[in-house]
Amino acid sequence: MNKKIIITGTHITPALALIQKLKQNSYQIYYLGKSNSFDKKIITQSKVNFIAISTPKLKRHQVVLSILKFPQFIFGLFKSIKILKKINPGIIVSFGGFVALPVCLAAKILRIKLVIHEQTLKAGLTNKLTALLADKIAISWPQSQKYYKKNKTVLTGNPVRKELLNLKLKHTQPPTIYITGGSQGSLIINQTIAKILKQLLSKYIVFHQFGLAQNQVHWQQAFDFKNNLPKNLKNKYNLQTWFSIKELSNIFSQVDLIIGRSGINTITESLLLKIRSILIPLPYTQKNEQLNNANYLKNQGLAIVLEQKNLNSRNLLKAIKLAFKTLPQKSLFKNNNHLIKNATNNLFDLIK
Repeated sequence: MNKKIIITGTHITPALALIQKLKQNSYQIYYLGKSNSFDKKIITQSKVNFIAISTPKLKRHQVVLSILKFPQFIFGLFKSIKILKKINPGIIVSFGGFVALPVCLAAKILRIKLVIHEQTLKAGLTNKLTALLADKIAISWPQSQKYYKKNKTVLTGNPVRKELLNLKLKHTQPPTIYITGGSQGSLIINQTIAKILKQLLSKYIVFHQFGLAQNQVHWQQAFDFKNNLPKNLKNKYNLQTWFSIKELSNIFSQVDLIIGRSGINTITESLLLKIRSILIPLPYTQKNEQLNNANYLKNQGLAIVLEQKNLNSRNLLKAIKLAFKTLPQKSLFKNNNHLIKNATNNLFDLIK
């Protein structure tokens, strides 16, 4: 049995969950991802072989620009073929995003088994294209079934890292808030939080993931702000550019409210862990993906949606008060019937 496997794509969180399972079963793992990306840092920290692929982001609404970038795509395709021939994997698993397209096409050319995984409630553009090449399509939600051929599609769920699956919940006083703009961070969320941070720290413990892609000047301002706080407030403010999975597990075991974007992995983890949220969808995403995600969690009774156009310190404070007053605590939330908890095992079984 060939236990070499290539993983590709830009959706890093479910990929990490799968990597944990593959390591337990002695697979030799290679990750093909964006050059100069934050994913590279995270993947290499997981002790996985990372190989950079450079390919353009082709946009359906900018046809001329996409045509001009096409030679770059062909270069990425030839590089992918060369890498795949050298590694000779038994299977390739794609987690979507433009970087996966030349790798998936190379897999088809070389007749290597290909599984793609769809995290979203709908279907991403790259996954729509690579679905034509794939042997199997793993979906996370029943709603995604209609976008793919039934004979290829398997409902696996969206993999969640094992550290988050069996958390022992803690009850802290004062309550805890986790603020995040995702791995890259969000300037507008960070700036809005800065205006109300002292008010928050007077009532709550705050964990703040500032983001790996944020400007160094803005990070230094936030760092200096923390250091100049009175000791009683400073001790309640945990500021980092990025929290490791171990740190995040500790945060999620005690957190009472998440404030952040509404990527599908945030939705999955919030639903799994029954954590109430204030969601600020990233505007201008493909087909309003983040707004749809946020409204899904809102309809489950676990979130307040605050659109970015309405985001200011006054509205955010109002939303925080409303969240603690009206959204259920973890122990009282029951409506998570739509979530598949053994998604990582399901995807692993499909790969086998």
